[in-house]
Amino acid sequence: MNRRLLAVLACLALAACHSVRFDTGRPASPRKVERTIHFTFWGLGNQPAVVDLDAACPEGVARWSSRSTAGDWFASVLTIGIWSPRTVVIECAEVSR
Repeated sequence: MNRRLLAVLACLALAACHSVRFDTGRPASPRKVERTIHFTFWGLGNQPAVVDLDAACPEGVARWSSRSTAGDWFASVLTIGIWSPRTVVIECAEVSR
């Protein structure tokens, strides 16, 4: 079998889906904020990514998640992990009156 094909298949087999979710228990408003965080060398080559939840949702956060979308996964496989983006979705809390 072609070595390139084996390398591509190995990359696809080793690529894993991973997501993190956190729910604060507060009711969510319709407002969502989406950010892309960037990693290099599978997250080994840079400082930890920081997302300022207070700046994204001054009224508070209902829930947030960090996941690898299909586009993130494709970019990571295409660059062989040199650039590995992840998508963070922040759902703002409903403002109580």
